[in-house]
Amino acid sequence: MSEIKSINYIKFIIGTVFFGLLILASGSISSIFNLEGIPDIVLKTIIAAAILLYAYKRNEINRIFNIHFSPVYLLVIIIPMVLSYILQNCPLDFEPYPIYVVTTVIGTAVTALWEELYFRYIGCSLFEENGKYKWYNILFLALMFMGIHLINIYFNGWAATQNQLMFTFGLGIFVLALYIQTKSLLVPIIAHFCINSVADYFSLYATSSSPLYIGELLQPFYIFYVLVLIGIGVYILKRSDRVF
Repeated sequence: MSEIKSINYIKFIIGTVFFGLLILASGSISSIFNLEGIPDIVLKTIIAAAILLYAYKRNEINRIFNIHFSPVYLLVIIIPMVLSYILQNCPLDFEPYPIYVVTTVIGTAVTALWEELYFRYIGCSLFEENGKYKWYNILFLALMFMGIHLINIYFNGWAATQNQLMFTFGLGIFVLALYIQTKSLLVPIIAHFCINSVADYFSLYATSSSPLYIGELLQPFYIFYVLVLIGIGVYILKRSDRVF
């Protein structure tokens, strides 16, 4: 491992911790003052805008908005979307009101945007070697993506967060594979938004009597979902000539 690579690992870990603490603070402010997640949305929008400006100055906007990719990879997104719908287990205990619905929709969008910009665009920029990536760096980026969601223990407790940690690791492998294969951040942004929104929007109107609500998710089914995400991601990566 070169000195430069060692520094890149440290930089990315520090950046992940820093952003995690910022989001933790914004979430706490939102809860204390009952601001419906607005501080969180504003913060994530600022982060996304800053990374986009960084990409623009490096003349790398094409890596984000490249539209020259096979539409087959958009169809692949349907598989985890269906599983996300079937395995949804977060019904609300109150009637959703307009501002809650609006902030949920916007929040899902800006979350997908900033996380893909940081964990895929910035992450891959740090660990790309002549246009290719090593398997252990892909694993590292997926673990970092999973790690930032540890902050949700503060808001949701360990029981709910442990499932999310498994999911985000699988999702990290899946969307990273899409980015590496298509050379476009648009595909993982769309995938991230669609997969999250299926569960988020369904939960807005779900109840414990909904046909698909199964209470505390049976762990084997959830593990199956995560394994499907990892399996598809690994399959795409193994077919790619950009991983070694």
